[in-house]
Amino acid sequence: MNRGRPFVQYLLWFVLGAACFFVSQPLLRIPLLGLVNRSMWFTMFSTLHPVLAVVLIGFSAGVFEEGFRFLFKRFLLRPARCTFAQPLLFGLGHGGIEAGLVLIPLLMQGDAFGALHMALVERALAVLLHLTLTVIVWNGFQTGCRLGYLAVAVVLHGLVDSVLPLLARGGMQVPLVELVFAGMVLCAGIYAVLSRRLYLEGETKDEENSKA
Repeated sequence: MNRGRPFVQYLLWFVLGAACFFVSQPLLRIPLLGLVNRSMWFTMFSTLHPVLAVVLIGFSAGVFEEGFRFLFKRFLLRPARCTFAQPLLFGLGHGGIEAGLVLIPLLMQGDAFGALHMALVERALAVLLHLTLTVIVWNGFQTGCRLGYLAVAVVLHGLVDSVLPLLARGGMQVPLVELVFAGMVLCAGIYAVLSRRLYLEGETKDEENSKA
């Protein structure tokens, strides 16, 4: 067997994860949110119902990102059953490109490394969250309950993207907000690790013949 084949396959999973983020966020969700934010009705709505507006925006991230994770797995990463490495590398690509898009502009502005400490912590937690969310979506393909696990991932993502901004708006200090974030990631991460039993062990013939 070609010893380079696993590396190419792993690289492809990572690249597809990065592409999934790019399609779901910069290409679609962010421009759509820009249009919505400029509309009169949303301006009035967010003024009258600020908490609900934050929740809707937070859950929109869950719908777009988890929805496209699901679509990428359904149509680009076959067969449904796979090894545990696939969701981890896909999630690393998804979270890694997001981290780069956030951190690189800060570094280019000349901010001191120490000043970026909290941003680095937040991005590290976000990458771990993306790993976990990818595992949750993939679990649906391993168990045959695809839409159920997709719904769980959307809700979890929406809660994180809603609760944290609301805590910050409520006056909670940034380190405490990040501590809450870390707790949420830890709980979800424990579940993701325990999910490993649902996956195939090692390299499989099905994966070798999969279409990416």
